[in-house]
Amino acid sequence: MPDAFLFDIGNVIITFDFGISARRLAELSRASAEEIIERVGPLTVGLELGEIQPKEFVAEAAERIGYGGDAATFRSLFADIFELNEPMVEFIASLKAEGVPLHLLSNTNAIHAPFFEANYEVFGLFDGRVYSHEVGLMKPDPAIYELVTERLSLDPSRTLYIDDMPENCAAGAAAGFLVEPYSADRHGDFLEAVAGRRA
Repeated sequence: MPDAFLFDIGNVIITFDFGISARRLAELSRASAEEIIERVGPLTVGLELGEIQPKEFVAEAAERIGYGGDAATFRSLFADIFELNEPMVEFIASLKAEGVPLHLLSNTNAIHAPFFEANYEVFGLFDGRVYSHEVGLMKPDPAIYELVTERLSLDPSRTLYIDDMPENCAAGAAAGFLVEPYSADRHGDFLEAVAGRRA
C-alpha cells in the first residue's frame, strides 16, 4: 500500500497544447504556426534541462521565427498553453485532506513552471518537487529517479508514481516505484486502480 504519491504534471494535472502558443506567436511572426513548432521545438530540450535560460531561449526562438513583438509578450504567449484537469485536482485534494504526502516530478522549464504554479492553486498542495530544468536531468533518465528519491526522502516501494508516458512509467518501475499509468480519458479506471492499491 502506498503511503506517498509522486505525480507527473503535463497531461496528468494540467493538459497542454503547444499549438495554442504557436498560433498566437504566428500572428506576430514571419513563420506559420507549423513552422514555429518545427523551429522552436528543438530549443525546448535545452530549456527543460536548464542548459538555456529563458532570456536566451526567447531571443533565439524569436530570431528563428521572425518574431516582431517584445520579449515579455513572447514569454507570456509561450507560457499560456495549459488547462486544468479538474478530476485529477479533486483526487489530489482528497489525498491532501487525508494527510498523504504529495510530490511532483516533471520535465518542465523556467517559463512554464512559474506560470502554472502562479495560476493553479493545486500546486500549493504539494510537499516537494523536482523539476528537470532545476536539476539538469530529464525523465526517463534513471538518474532523475535516483535524485527524486534522495532529495524528497522517498521510499520507492511505498510511493505511487503517476505518469502519462509509458517510457517514464517504465523508468519509474525500474527505479523501484509503484507505478500507475495515467490517461485523462480513462480517469475512472485510474481511480479504481489506485483504490485497489490502497485497499
